[in-house]
Amino acid sequence: MNMLNSTGRILALAALLFTAVSCNTSDSSDPELDLIPISSIPVDGYTISLESNNELETGANDLYWKIEHDGDIITPQSITINPMMDMGDMMHSTPYNQPAVADEDDRYYRNMTVFIMPGGMMGSWSINFEITLQNDEVISGEMPIDVASSWKLTSVRDDNDKVYFITWFAPKKPVSGQNDLTFMIHTRESMMNFPPVDDIEMEVFPYMDMGGGSGHSTDFTNPVATIGGFYEGDINYSMSGTWTTSVKLTVENDTLPEVIFEYSVQAE
Repeated sequence: MNMLNSTGRILALAALLFTAVSCNTSDSSDPELDLIPISSIPVDGYTISLESNNELETGANDLYWKIEHDGDIITPQSITINPMMDMGDMMHSTPYNQPAVADEDDRYYRNMTVFIMPGGMMGSWSINFEITLQNDEVISGEMPIDVASSWKLTSVRDDNDKVYFITWFAPKKPVSGQNDLTFMIHTRESMMNFPPVDDIEMEVFPYMDMGGGSGHSTDFTNPVATIGGFYEGDINYSMSGTWTTSVKLTVENDTLPEVIFEYSVQAE
């Protein structure tokens, strides 16, 4: 399975630690996490719960895994997952990394998943999981989930029909003034393998249409590759309202068709 590597500027991924902690803790919530329930199922006397900061949607999602037994949250040795989209006549996975102990709260395991399509008429998402407990017992199951459509993911194909998935990673909620501007890029090697791509040139152009054939851009820097499929720049929105940002990728001197993100910028 492919892994999404961390980058120093992105605290969301820096939180993925790969050392399990052995303890039982009480079921109190950490207000800093501000999580909402996504799905929960019983397995062999345990309750496996999935939580997140928001409802799941296409693009990047932080997933928090919680295991409870007799009312207590317990920390397992490890959790491995495999997100799957069932489209009836075919199945495929999506870019993701494996869960590790969450830095914000060591009662949770955390991972990031980039859903490349919504659930619904086209098919349904679920996450297969296998959990190794501290006593070496292994429990497993399948967690059904709902994934909504969002503006934060698009894709483009080259002349050889190779697809590149472009995820708007930051700002998650654009506001007027200075924002970090971060994208992720993955490709598809197979229906089960979606590796990050680090060697693409990215050109962006933010634009606000003022109507009547007039409009303007704003100060920005083009995102450049860092590591793990991340491309980082910045943008300074001059005003709130509806903006578009066009993205053009150049891969091995081949400039791919332009794609456009349309979104709302809130007043700071």
